Amino acid sequence: MGNNIKLLSLLSLLLFMSCDDILEENISDDLITPITPTAESVITNNLINFSWNAADGADDYRLQILDNNQNNLIVLDSVVSSTSFQHPLDPGNYQWRIRGENFAYETAYSFPISFSVVASSDLTNQSVILNTPTDNLYTNSTNILFTWNDLQFADSYTFELVKNLNGQTTVSQQTGITATNYSVNASVFDVDAAYIWKVKAINTTTETTFATRSILLDREAPNQPSLVSPTDGETITTIDIDFNWTLGQDSGNIQSTVESVLEIAQDANFNTIVETITVSNGTSQQVSIENIGTYYWRVRAKDAAQNVSSYSIQRSFTTE
Repeated sequence: MGNNIKLLSLLSLLLFMSCDDILEENISDDLITPITPTAESVITNNLINFSWNAADGADDYRLQILDNNQNNLIVLDSVVSSTSFQHPLDPGNYQWRIRGENFAYETAYSFPISFSVVASSDLTNQSVILNTPTDNLYTNSTNILFTWNDLQFADSYTFELVKNLNGQTTVSQQTGITATNYSVNASVFDVDAAYIWKVKAINTTTETTFATRSILLDREAPNQPSLVSPTDGETITTIDIDFNWTLGQDSGNIQSTVESVLEIAQDANFNTIVETITVSNGTSQQVSIENIGTYYWRVRAKDAAQNVSSYSIQRSFTTE
């Protein structure tokens, strides 16, 4: 009997533990050992190499960089799957720390390590820090201002814009830029595609390599959604109602992530909307409607580039 009780207790405990907790190694008491930059090191280029020792049981590592000149403001908080990471930084005083993570556990952060970045007239191992647009931005606008940080000891900048569609084609190039921004004529965006923008810094003796980012131009609206359930004119006797629809296939050269906007109204003209719900994942949504009456519902799609489809054909339903 005693053994049976122990077995039942063990089974009960296991039921309250997730499979991931059982399979993942507990790394809570471990520490990650930083390698570079070392404490109080002075780095004479702005492209910093961070590295650390691997830890058994850690699937990923969270790297944080803090700016000492801005009250230890976190300027980078990034999850890295390897044991090294490269990141550009402006001249200044910084700290960095690292911790290990898996699905269920995480280590404590390593003790913060201070280091400094100083400007150098040798641009060879430096990089221009790009500001806007963000990397891999989905957009439907061709009115884009490209911006970057000023690199000390740079005399000018070179800008290139490359269309990446069935091969790469340079559509804009400008040298001798003394500002830290540049815009191109909208006509160069002749087709929806991925566009790579590049900037490098130059002085009389050296230059950086190109810093690059991509923008994804998508001006194609998503397809009109189709409603599935409730059916038109359906009478529903439950408070919790399941709405279902389909989005169809997105079209165009660039297919952005699509979300749905569900609207429920008390009138056919949707002047009195009682629910507006954005559904990011999936094509269904449960909504609680407590009041008895006739309602109308419709769905439209919106993609990551902010293109919006036409509304679905609306349906009505009655709650009792």
